[in-house]
Amino acid sequence: MSMTAEEILLNCEKHFSFIANEIDALILYIKKLLENCKNIDNSNFYEEKIKKLIEKLIEEKESFRKNTIDRKMDKDTHVAIETYNEIQKYAERKRETLAELKFEAFALKSDIVKKEQEMILQSLNISGSENLESLEKELINSYNDDLSKVRIKNIFENKKELLINKNKNEIVLLIKQELTKQDDLNTFLKKEIISNAIELYKNDSETINLIKEEINNNLNDNSSYDKIKDTLKNFLKKAEAETIRRDNINKIIKAITEIGYTVNENNIRKIKEKNIVIIHAVKEDGKSADFAIKFDGSIIYNWEGFENHDHDEDANLFLEKLRSFDLLHSKEFKKVYREPKFIEERKNKLKTNVLKKEK
Repeated sequence: MSMTAEEILLNCEKHFSFIANEIDALILYIKKLLENCKNIDNSNFYEEKIKKLIEKLIEEKESFRKNTIDRKMDKDTHVAIETYNEIQKYAERKRETLAELKFEAFALKSDIVKKEQEMILQSLNISGSENLESLEKELINSYNDDLSKVRIKNIFENKKELLINKNKNEIVLLIKQELTKQDDLNTFLKKEIISNAIELYKNDSETINLIKEEINNNLNDNSSYDKIKDTLKNFLKKAEAETIRRDNINKIIKAITEIGYTVNENNIRKIKEKNIVIIHAVKEDGKSADFAIKFDGSIIYNWEGFENHDHDEDANLFLEKLRSFDLLHSKEFKKVYREPKFIEERKNKLKTNVLKKEK
């Protein structure tokens, strides 16, 4: 006998931790701005805005906790799906709020960097540097932000032939002019989205690739402010879904192995066209379990090689393990039992189709 069923998985813990991590990272980002703005004109104005932004982020985090991790999954499938959909909609609103707050923080940084550069340029006092290399180092050391340091380095690298024929005062003047040619806000926002994501997900190549794909596929030099913001929202949505699914996959593998099955690395496959991950697990006695984990949070599983309805016992043990890992689920639906004869006929049909294609 075989048994196939579908369930909704609700990983409230990961839903919460993804947004919470984003909020915590944004709070750290904003706190760094506090240090940057202390020495600029009108610093009190910026400090007040930054503190209000931090307070708002802390409130958002607590609100998200109450509406995700503190929610209970009802055993009734329809109620469970309703709960799941509510949390998805709530997460959608929070992602939008988070994108708005990120943009507010990025715009603040843009203003602060401009003010900081103006202050540095006004007070810049280059000592008697003997050559271009020492002058470059002195200029780079005058700045705190990495963006200005990189731009100065690029100027010296790309305009070396021009600089070598100028005296120190002329070089400093040229550097000032180049640095004051500020990128417009939209260009700055695109750079910050990428650098912020890389910093937050530096150990997660899949998520880094997601943000790069979103930027490359949806933005160009003429992209509007709203288009850039929508791209950030889409990235957050996809990154959250992929992070949750990855955690679900790890817990599914752990659960199935703890009840006596083996999962070979080669039997974990991602089918990109359908955006699903397939896991095949086997027991020593030949029984097997297959799982298809969808991007939307649902899972289809199939148990084969059992007598009568004996697979229900393994299925229940598996689901019990998932619950012990804080991975909630609805009651199974679309549940179907099949006789071995049906399975064999289906396999033969598939084999015939494959042979026809090969010919």
